Amino acid sequence: MLPFSLSHHILRRTPSLPTTTITRIPRQQLHQRRSYACQIHHPTKLGALRSKLRAFGGGHIEFDLNHSPGLALLTLSNPAKHNALTGKMMAELADCVDFLEQATTDSSASGATVSAMANTGKDEQGGQAPQLHPGSGLVLKSAGQAIERLEKAHVQILQGLVGVIITGAQHKSYCAGLDLSAAKTTLLTPEAGSEMSALMVSTLTRFLRLPLITIAAIEKAAVGGGAEMTTFCDHRCIAEKARVQFVQTQMGVVTGWGGASRLLNLVPRSRALRLLASAEPIMGGEEAVREGFAQLIAPSGKAVESATEYMQQYVWERRPVDGQEEGARRCVEAARAFKRIVSFGVDDENVERVTELEKDLFKRLWGGKDNLARVEAASSKKK
Repeated sequence: MLPFSLSHHILRRTPSLPTTTITRIPRQQLHQRRSYACQIHHPTKLGALRSKLRAFGGGHIEFDLNHSPGLALLTLSNPAKHNALTGKMMAELADCVDFLEQATTDSSASGATVSAMANTGKDEQGGQAPQLHPGSGLVLKSAGQAIERLEKAHVQILQGLVGVIITGAQHKSYCAGLDLSAAKTTLLTPEAGSEMSALMVSTLTRFLRLPLITIAAIEKAAVGGGAEMTTFCDHRCIAEKARVQFVQTQMGVVTGWGGASRLLNLVPRSRALRLLASAEPIMGGEEAVREGFAQLIAPSGKAVESATEYMQQYVWERRPVDGQEEGARRCVEAARAFKRIVSFGVDDENVERVTELEKDLFKRLWGGKDNLARVEAASSKKK
């Protein structure tokens, strides 16, 4: 069954109102609702933004659909820049969400090459298959090996997928936010910032709505936009000496990828304000777990392994023991259904309002005089 769009969900939850009441709803509020829904599901607008951003920067996104039974691994790979996101990587992240939306709602795909699926949308038997954008650089893997073709075995793996682990490549930082070296000449304008914000809000909201349980495996640092990238996950596993820090005020902006609205669902309001407005960092796994931001601490360099172990509770009713005892898997459909219930249990209208405000304020500040001066100072300091 296809996942509900957010706009459809809002309409179903909104009670019938008399005509006189409807006409009294402020026009700006109605516009915000339409705008937010447009950000999340608008194939024409968001497709154009994705194509535009795809040309900016290097790095790539890797998706291993068979990291371990029932679990996939999504890797942000730009290690030379501490896994900061480029426009290209943002587009590929959106490509990956497309793929997962289709893979978790359509089980008929088999035997199709990735390039063929991108062009035709059908497998060799004529059924619908998960598709990738023809120009996507998303790297698909199975058990660590790159694949060019979705075989029946891969489709069966996707059908049994329960969760996704998100991490940064090569035990570098989880994500250092936006790759400023790739952005300085292309993305540092209010218009470009608004487009980037629209795509990232859409991508991370759609990822959150997937019927898959997610966990961020955080090594070393998640900074700025990287800190925002931890908040769309259901769980967080943080290395004992890792740091999470919203440094947006130091760059003269606010969160532009929806991180503030999601953070409010993770920590108390006063703590969220300190983290956001004063750039106060969360230092280490012990502090993160104590405050409820994270669910478990990992030894340094072992965040993915610890996250994988934590996620076993969603995969197995009874785990196999050294190949001597056969395990019993949990019902995949039930686990996915509960994820859908929990994700839609969030106060959508409040999230909409906060996210719209974030986007509007981000657009006003991004590419402004203060922001440009701080970006230049940060770039000079790194040099």
